[in-house]
Amino acid sequence: MGIEKEFNLEEGAERLKDWITTQPHLPQNIHPTLLQRYIHSTHGDLEYAKKIFILGYTLRQNNPTIFDNRDPLNSNVMNILKAIDMVPLPSVEGCEDKFIYYRLVDCDPDKFDFNDVIKTFFIIADLRMIQPDVPMNDGGDVPIFDMNGFTLRHMTKVVLSTLRVYMRYTQEAHPVRLKAIHVINCTPFLDRVMCLVKPFMKKRVAEMLHFHLPNSETIYAHLPKAALPDEYGGEQSIIKHKEDWFNRIKLQRDYITDGTRWKIDESRRSNGNDLSGTLRKLEID
Repeated sequence: MGIEKEFNLEEGAERLKDWITTQPHLPQNIHPTLLQRYIHSTHGDLEYAKKIFILGYTLRQNNPTIFDNRDPLNSNVMNILKAIDMVPLPSVEGCEDKFIYYRLVDCDPDKFDFNDVIKTFFIIADLRMIQPDVPMNDGGDVPIFDMNGFTLRHMTKVVLSTLRVYMRYTQEAHPVRLKAIHVINCTPFLDRVMCLVKPFMKKRVAEMLHFHLPNSETIYAHLPKAALPDEYGGEQSIIKHKEDWFNRIKLQRDYITDGTRWKIDESRRSNGNDLSGTLRKLEID
C-alpha cells in the first residue's frame, strides 16, 4: 500500500465518491463520514481504498446470513445486545487510540448464537463508522476482549464459515487502523481458542495480540488505565456507555436497514473493466 505523508480527507472522500458513481452496481448512497473512513484508514491511498471498499461490499453481498435482515431492533439482535457487551468507549484524555470493549454478560452457552453475535458486531461496527465523536486521528483501534465467562461450550457454538468471513472482513475490508488487540482474563484453554482462530489470522494481526491473565496488571503497560472498565480499576462505566449505544442504535435504525447503503445491484454492473470481478474471486479463495 502506498502511503502519502499528507492527505486531505474531504478531497479523498470526494474522489472516492466520484469513482463509486462510475460503478453503478455498487451502493451509491454511502455516508460521507464513512467515505472519509476509507481514506483515513488507507492513509490517503485512493486505489487501496477502492479495493477494500469493493471487497467489503462483496463480502456483504455473498454472506446474507450475517449481512441480511439487520434490523437492530429485531429480537435476535436485541437479545445479543443484552447478553454481550459490545461497547465502543469514548476517547481517553492524552491518548489518540480508540478502545472497544467486548465481554459476555449472560454466560449461558445455549444463548450464544454465533451468527447473531457476528451480525450484531457488524451493526455496531457500521454505526461506529459514522459517529462524529469517533475521531479520525493518528491513533488506532484497540479492541479489548474479556474472556471472563467464556467456556468450551461456547467454542462449540462457533460457525467456522461465519468466523472466516468475520476474520476476512475485519482484517482486509474494515476501514479502520487496527493497532493492537488485547485479550484479558485469559482462560486455561486459550490454546484451543487460538487453534480455532489462527488459520484465519494474518501474521501482521497475530503480532498485535496481547494476552493477560486474570488479576494481572500487564495490560497497563500497553494502554491507559482510564480506558478500562471501572470494575477493573479504570474509569469507563460500561453500563453508561452501553445505554448510550442502545440509544444510538434506536435513533439510527433506518441507516442500518437502508439497503441502498449496503447492497450491490448486479443488474447494474457495467461491462467495463472494474475491480469487482477480481475481488469476487479473491473472496471465494
